[in-house]
Amino acid sequence: MGPGAAIGRCLRQWGTFGGRARRSEFWWFAGFTWAVAIPVAIAFAVMWGLAFDGSLSGPADDPSINPDVVNTGWLSAGLLLLLAQFLVLGVPLLAVQARRLHDAGMPALWMLLHLVGLSIVPLVLCLVPGQRGSNRFGPDPTGAPSVAPATR
Repeated sequence: MGPGAAIGRCLRQWGTFGGRARRSEFWWFAGFTWAVAIPVAIAFAVMWGLAFDGSLSGPADDPSINPDVVNTGWLSAGLLLLLAQFLVLGVPLLAVQARRLHDAGMPALWMLLHLVGLSIVPLVLCLVPGQRGSNRFGPDPTGAPSVAPATR
């Protein structure tokens, strides 16, 4: 699956946490998400700087003492930008990661490790090849037929 097809599929299935996804689908979308996240983070940092105007020179300008030194317009715009990025790309990324783990035969509960700072574990698990044929999470996304076990 190419990058355009993977990104389009992930955005169309933004809330689908069930089913399976190929490795290429997950990694192309993850790369796209990071490519967008970096400029968004830079824009947020600029807005943060504009919100505090870089003029904090002493206790009188401390935002906790004098909240009037904070430009809430820039701060709100930056926070809205981060929220929009999470809703538009973060939720679909979590959904495709759940489907990717399903393709490898693992439950999406592995994604709970993100909450305790062990995000590397689910990402490494997304490198595991998918199971051939159908599994308990659905049909093979490659379209490969199920392999029947040998009978005696």
